[in-house]
Amino acid sequence: MSKYRTFAKLAAKGLVASAVVGAIGILSSGDALAQKSENTVRFGLYQPIKILDRLYNPHPETNLTAPAVFDNLLFYDAGERKYKPQLAVSWKRLDKLTMEFKLRKGVKFHDGSAFDADDVVYMVKFVTNPKTKFRFKGSRFGWIARAEKIDSHTVKIISKKPYAATLSRMATALPIYPSSVHGALKTKSDFGRNPVGTGPYKVTKVDSNKGIFFEKNENYYAGSKPAGKVAKLIAVPIPDKQTQIAQLMSGGLDIMYNVPKDQGDNLAANPNLGISVTPTVSFVYVLFDSADRSGFGHFKNKKVRQAVLHAINRPALVKALVPSQLQGAPLQRAICHDWHVGCVSSVPTTKHDLAKAKKLLAEAGLAKGFNVEITTWGPSRQIAEAVSGQLRKVGIKAKVDALKIGGFVKKRAKGKVQMFVSLWDNGGAAPDVDTTAGFFFRKGSRNYMGDDQLTQLYGAGGSIFDLAKRQAIYQTAFDRVNSQAYMMPLVPLPVVLAHTKEVVVHGGHKNPEGFELNRLSWK
Repeated sequence: MSKYRTFAKLAAKGLVASAVVGAIGILSSGDALAQKSENTVRFGLYQPIKILDRLYNPHPETNLTAPAVFDNLLFYDAGERKYKPQLAVSWKRLDKLTMEFKLRKGVKFHDGSAFDADDVVYMVKFVTNPKTKFRFKGSRFGWIARAEKIDSHTVKIISKKPYAATLSRMATALPIYPSSVHGALKTKSDFGRNPVGTGPYKVTKVDSNKGIFFEKNENYYAGSKPAGKVAKLIAVPIPDKQTQIAQLMSGGLDIMYNVPKDQGDNLAANPNLGISVTPTVSFVYVLFDSADRSGFGHFKNKKVRQAVLHAINRPALVKALVPSQLQGAPLQRAICHDWHVGCVSSVPTTKHDLAKAKKLLAEAGLAKGFNVEITTWGPSRQIAEAVSGQLRKVGIKAKVDALKIGGFVKKRAKGKVQMFVSLWDNGGAAPDVDTTAGFFFRKGSRNYMGDDQLTQLYGAGGSIFDLAKRQAIYQTAFDRVNSQAYMMPLVPLPVVLAHTKEVVVHGGHKNPEGFELNRLSWK
C-alpha cells in the first residue's frame, strides 16, 4: 500500500491530527508542481453545489464561489471601507427614494453578449416580482419599489421608503445576470447549472459530484474587483474535513479552509504546507428561543437566559478554539462586528460567573438545572460542544444537534430550535449593519426573540441617512439585546487556511471563508 493511501486511511479514521507530524515527509511536491505548471488551483467544498446562484442557493460555499463569476453594480473595498465603481461607474442620490447609476460601457458577459441597462432593470424586476420565491428575498430586496431605464447605460432604482443601506445592497446582494439568458428560462433556478456572469472567472461545468470548474475570464474589464490570477480553478465537493486534510497532504488539493485550530497547529509542522490565519467579520453566537416558538418554555424567563450566559466562559472558549494569532483581540461587545457601518453598543455583555448563574437558576425554580437541546451547524459545532461542557457545571444538560446547513435552516423555519449556537457573517460580509439588524429583528422565520421594539428599531434605523442618528438607534437595539440577554457573541471566527506552500493567498477582503478565488496565485 502506498504512503498516500496509508495516510488517507488514517484520515478516514479521524487520526490525521496525531499523524500529521509523523507524516511530514509524506506530501509529494510533484503533484503541486504539476498544478502550478498548469496554473490550476484545487480547493474543497464542504457542501456539494448543484446550482451556482446566490439567489436560489445562498450557502457559504456559494458565497465563496459566486463572486468570482458574477459582479454587482458596486464594489466595496474592505480595506479602505469605501464603495467603488464596478458595473456602475458612478452613482448619485436624486431624492430620498431614488438612486441613479451610470453603467460601464463595453462590458461583455461570458457568453459574449453585451451588458447594459436592460440587464439591471430585468434583475430588479425579477427579484421584486411577487411570483419569484427564494430565501432572503424580503430582507435583501423588499425595500425596492422598481427600476427605471433612462438610456442604454443609465438606470434609476427607486425604493419604497427611504433606505440608508442602498449602496451596501448594490455592492453585495444583487448579482447581475444576462437578461437574454436568464429571462428565457422557464425554471429560473436552472440558470445556476450553466451560470453566465461578467466576473473574473467563467464556469465551464457545475456538477454536484465532480465539482465546479472555472476558467479565467481573459476579457475581464478594469473595474475595482481584482482580475483572476490563475488560469483555472476546481472546487471539489468533499464534505468531511479529515478527507480534505488527507487530500491536501497527498497532493489532491491545493488549499483547504475552515481547518480546525488543533489540526492547523499540527499541519503547520509540515514543511510543504503553509498555514494562513485570516481575520473575518464572522463570529459564533448563542441565541435563545425567548419567543417560545419551540414550546420549550424556560427561555421565556430572563433569569434563565442570564444564568446560561453567566455559565459560559468566553475567554476559555477563545483560548481553546481561536488561533493564537488572534487571541489578544478584545471580546466582541455586541451581536454586530465593529467593522460594520452602524455597529454601536454601550451595554456590556454578560460576564462569566458560575455562582451568579446558580443563584439565578435557583430564583427561577431550576436549582437542579434542566435539559436543553443546542442546534448548530458547520464550523460552530466545536463551540457548541464546548458550551455544552461548560453548562454542565451549573447542572444544565445540553445535547448538541449538529446539522448540515439545509437541515438547520428547515428546523429554524419550523420554530423547533430551543437554543442556537451558530455563526453569522453579516450576509457574506455586507458592509452595513442593516443586514445584521434585519436578519435577527425582522418578523419572520429567523426571529426567535419576539421583541416588537427591536423590530421597530430595525425599521427606524434603516430609513435614516444621517449616520450619527442611525448609530443612536442601532445602539438602543443592540443594548436591548444585551440587557434582555436574548443572545450573545461568543468567539470570533477567523479562518485557518492550509495550503501548498507554492500557493499565495492574497488579502484585501473580508470574505467569511478566508480567501477569494480571484486573489489566489502561484509563487
